[in-house]
Amino acid sequence: MPQRKQLNRRDFLHRSLAAGIGVPLIAARSDSLQSQEVTINADSPRIKEYRTLGRTGFKVSDISSGGPQNEVLLKALLQSGVNYIDTAESYGRGQSETSTGNVVKEFDRKKLFVTTKIVVKADQTKETILARVRKCLERLQTDYVDCLMIHSPATSDLLVHEGFHEAAKQLKSEGRVRFLGVANHGGQWNDVPETMEQVLGKAAEDGRFDVFLMVYNFVQKEMGEAVLKVCQEKNIGVTLMKTNPVGGYLEMKAQVDQLEKEGKPINDYLRNLLPRLKEKADKAQAFIDRYGLQGEAQVRDAAIRFVLAHPGVHAACISFNIFDDLKTYVGLSGSRFTLKDKQMITQYRSQCSDLYCRHACGICEHACPAGVPVNTIMRFNHYFQAQKRERFAMEQYRELTSPKADGCLDCPGGCESACPFGVPVQGLLAMAHRRLSLA
Repeated sequence: MPQRKQLNRRDFLHRSLAAGIGVPLIAARSDSLQSQEVTINADSPRIKEYRTLGRTGFKVSDISSGGPQNEVLLKALLQSGVNYIDTAESYGRGQSETSTGNVVKEFDRKKLFVTTKIVVKADQTKETILARVRKCLERLQTDYVDCLMIHSPATSDLLVHEGFHEAAKQLKSEGRVRFLGVANHGGQWNDVPETMEQVLGKAAEDGRFDVFLMVYNFVQKEMGEAVLKVCQEKNIGVTLMKTNPVGGYLEMKAQVDQLEKEGKPINDYLRNLLPRLKEKADKAQAFIDRYGLQGEAQVRDAAIRFVLAHPGVHAACISFNIFDDLKTYVGLSGSRFTLKDKQMITQYRSQCSDLYCRHACGICEHACPAGVPVNTIMRFNHYFQAQKRERFAMEQYRELTSPKADGCLDCPGGCESACPFGVPVQGLLAMAHRRLSLA
């Protein structure tokens, strides 16, 4: 096999920029797989480790599937040993549940753990929630879900929603729901914002929730570790999202270059940001040189091994989009976090962590005079860029009822001043708006 060429900064950084520049080229990627046949053979990676999901007692695959919509790929994942599937009523307007149901019915249902999520609002009744969950079951083509989660509650008040718990009690008695859970990103714009730690801490105290889906990665550790400690004490099952904080290098510079090519005016903020971006690029180059990286995949793999090394973590929920993702992520099952991994991510955290706008954070939101939901928009941007769920991300952004990020470049930038991590929030928001709205 010919030796691979050492990756230079331009090549390494360019990989995370493609989504921002080439939207039309990638929008239909996952749809194209639907007509293909995927065969799992003896050489294909398989799940090597299963962990007991807290007090549910169910042994789930350490690498699990989040938000599946492609049936061929999901079938291949289940054939490889993945047995935890996370979906939601809102994913693809129910299409994710439909796709999951079409595949799950071909497998032994008792060997799978299927979770779905519903958004709960204060004015909803028991009857409304019962009807919605039954629609979820219809789309999933199953008699029951293993876990029904409250989807992204903005405040802990929703955790004690009377209608939800009355409906859940009835559904449990009917054998339609086995366990309850909470999925939380934290930091959503509202009158009394609460962090992920606050919401999930209250959920743990409540005692009625058995499984959490939460954010935790090697850059954003502290809040997640506080929640994980409580979960271990109360034997709550933990599945993770947003486990990989790597990506987005030189994104703004690439888009500024694109604006120049298009002959569009460039805001003074972006021009003034370029020297700071060069400094960040130099940090990234030092990181690449130190570890002789062939690509960001090595850091991504270390990021997954890092979260799975925590004894309180039971599964990493991955958004699988193409067949190569199966080989990449399932191949990490059962692997161990090494000393080299630790050295690499420690170096990355110290040199490059200001390139990552933290999920479940929202610290800067109070400083925005327009009420822009920073954390929510950057989450949509993550769906687009990192998870390649371009259409879903753009739909979510289009339907956002709060102020969008179209005016961020002409703002004094209170969000950026309020960020304790040095993230260029204002520029990231402006670029996210351009990507998510095709402006």
